[in-house]
Parts: sequence; C-alpha cells; structure tokens
Amino acid sequence: MLSAATVLSIFNWCAVFICILVFLSIFLIIYKCRQELRDASLLLTCNSCFATLLTCVTMWIMTSSNLFTGFLLYNMKFCVAWGVFYDIFECAIYFSYCLQAFYRLCRIVFYTKKFLTSFSLNFILIICQWLLIFAFLIPPGFINWYARLPTENFCLIPYTSVIPEIYHILVLYLIPLICIGTIYIWITRFMRQTSQASTLVIAVIQRQRNQRDLTVIKRIIMLIGVLIVLRFPTIIFMIYAIIVGHTYSLTYGIVGVTTSTCLIFIGFSTIYTTPQLRKRIHDYFVHGNNRVQSERIAMNQVGAPISVIDAINTAHKTKQEVSTTAKNIP
Repeated sequence: MLSAATVLSIFNWCAVFICILVFLSIFLIIYKCRQELRDASLLLTCNSCFATLLTCVTMWIMTSSNLFTGFLLYNMKFCVAWGVFYDIFECAIYFSYCLQAFYRLCRIVFYTKKFLTSFSLNFILIICQWLLIFAFLIPPGFINWYARLPTENFCLIPYTSVIPEIYHILVLYLIPLICIGTIYIWITRFMRQTSQASTLVIAVIQRQRNQRDLTVIKRIIMLIGVLIVLRFPTIIFMIYAIIVGHTYSLTYGIVGVTTSTCLIFIGFSTIYTTPQLRKRIHDYFVHGNNRVQSERIAMNQVGAPISVIDAINTAHKTKQEVSTTAKNIP
C-alpha cells in the first residue's frame, strides 16, 4: 500500500504536468497571435507565464526525482543548483506581477506619460527584474543554505534554518506583495478621486479606459490572492518547524500540492484576464462551429441539384415506359 507521502507526490507530479500543458497551450496561442506581441501588456503576461512555466518544469523534475531514483542526489552541486533555480523562478512569478501592477499604475495615474507604457521600456524592466532576482537569490547557493531535505530526494533551504528562511520569505514573498498591494491601493484611491471629479477634469474617454482597467485590476487582485495562498503553507510549516525543532513528515508534499494547484489556477486565470488570449480562444471555438455549420450547409446545397436531376431522370424514364406500353396496346 502506498504511503501518504507517495500519494501526495504522485498527485503533485500529475498536477504539475497538467500545469505545464496549460502554459504550453498559452504560448501556442500567443505564437499564433504574435502580431499582437508588440503590446506591452501582452509582453508582461508572457513574462509571468514564462516564469510560471519554468517553475512548473523545475517542480516536475524535483518531484520525479522524489518518486523515482532520486537522480538529483547523484551530484549535490547539481541538486543545490536545481533548488536555487526553483526559488528564482518562483520569485520571478511574484516580481512579474509587480511589473504588471506598475504598468497599470502608469496607464491610469500617469496616463499622460506614454513612454511609461511603451513596449521598449517594459522590455528593459523585465530584463532588470530577472537580473535583480538573480542578484538576490544566487548568492545563497554558495553559502551552504541549501541542503538535501531529510524526507525528500531534492535540495531546498530547510524550514528549520531560521535566518535563511526569513531572508527567503522576505525577498521572494513579502517585498513583491507589499509593492503590489501599495500600487493597487494607489490606483484605487486615484480612481475613486477621479470618479468624483467633474467631466471637465477627466475626459470621458479616459474614464472608460479606467473602467476597463478597473475590471482587469479586479481580476489581477484575484490572482494576487492565489499568490498569497501559494506561499502561505510554507510560512505555517516554517513556524511549526522553528517551534518544534523539526519539520512535519508531510510538509513538502502538502506544500507541493498547494503550489501545483495554485499554478494551474494561475494558468486558467491568465487566459481569462488577458483579452488577447480570451478573444483568440473565443474566436477559435466560434469560428470552428461556424466552419462546421458552413460545411453542412454547403453539402446540403450540393445535394439539392442532384435530387432535382434524379427526379427529372425518373420522370423521363416513366414517360418512356408509358409510351412503350401505349404502343403495345392493340
């Protein structure tokens, strides 16, 4: 009979694999509508999806090592490097949503400064985001913070290491969430003030644009809630490990299942909150149904003349038979 840890690992392995398929499908859709890639908002969405996909792939490899032969442990330097990359990619998810929040701030509050929402500036910000994350999270890989976990076949920072985990939670979790929360509070207050202003101060077009952005912001805040849940079990189990002195046996299995479930939700929510992706999928299904109906109509139209011709031929044959019969009558 399988142990609880093995069952959690199998479930996590399957969930992460589904998540990989979801994000590969998103990139396939983006590739098909790549003429819209010059849109800065879609570029930022691609950045978030890319970070999430890399996180899923890293998780899938780590879970595979845990389920099968423990191949990550054959070389401890490689094992540590894989743990560092997992934290880097997960951190990139949070900071990518910081960039999305900053983009919305520039669109709504600083809408007169068009260069802040330009494609080139946001591309540079994405590069700076990745460099900043590497600068924060690569050094811990060289100071023996990462180690093989006692209950798993991969390497991460143990929850019993207080100072490394505090640094880890601060950089990966608290800083980006505080930035995101501050930006959206700023946007909400600005929109509330402008809604009370007269139409002479704010143009009608800008108000409509703000309403569209508000709808997107509500959906993104939903994603932020998922990001909070994504790391919340880690904090709970870390506090437990510090108090008790050792980690709960199913800690990493529960954290892994929570993470994979949240990442799947992020994938589907990304499709729902991104107009370009949602429109592309909608057009695919709608046009697909219309194409099938058109083919059916075309087949029916082709069949109509054939039926008429058959009726004419039948009538002609009947006429010949009647004439032959009339000649044979004495």
